[in-house]
This record gives sequence, structure tokens and C-alpha cells, in this order.
Amino acid sequence: MKEKIKSLPDSELKVMTVIWNNKRKMSTGEILSEIKDETKWKLSTLQIILSRLVEKGFLATEKIGRFNYYTSLVDFNKYKKCETKRFIQKIYGNSSVKLIASLIEGGDSLSKEDIEELKRLLNDEKK
Repeated sequence: MKEKIKSLPDSELKVMTVIWNNKRKMSTGEILSEIKDETKWKLSTLQIILSRLVEKGFLATEKIGRFNYYTSLVDFNKYKKCETKRFIQKIYGNSSVKLIASLIEGGDSLSKEDIEELKRLLNDEKK
């Protein structure tokens, strides 16, 4: 059976993105220092978000000395694939073709280089 990964609200995704980008266990303080300028969160707010992510199975927590450290239990690429599938299913009726058509028809959504890359990917897939 396929693993079902839950969708994250923006606040939780912001925290996970920090951890995914750093690719290591991080303390609460380290996470807060990376997002403090864009969020203005207090430590208590971050702690609530971290505990939710632990409950949802996205993070593992480990107490080292006085500090809690968090590591990702969900691979970023797996999360990204699940979110993309949900998006295509929800917005485009599970049709990748409709998504790509929407991007092409959008005018400035895809550059000529993007379109050439898509053609190359599609040609490679046929082989």
C-alpha cells in the first residue's frame, strides 16, 4: 500500500523547509533564528508547530542536554510528489496535460527554454 503523506499548512511547511534545506538535526533555537525575520514568531509559537509536526509523523525529536533537536522523517521529494499529485487532481481533474496546457496558454509562464526542456523530457520518456 502506498504511503499517505498529509498536506501541511503554510506555517508547518515553512518549518519543514528549513529542516529539509539544512539536511541535519536542528535545535529549536537554530530553526527560530532561520525564520525569525520573515515570521516574527515567538519561541512558544515555533514549539507548538514543532509538536504538531512530531504528532503528524513529519519530525522526530531528540533531547540532547537541555535542547530538543528535530530531524525530518519525511523525504522532501516524496512530499513534493504527493503535493503535486494532490494539486493536479484537485485543480486539473487528475490531468497533467491540462496542467501543462495551462502553463503554455499562460503566455509568460514558460520560457522557450522551459518548453524545449519539456520536449526533451517527453522525448526521453518515449525511449
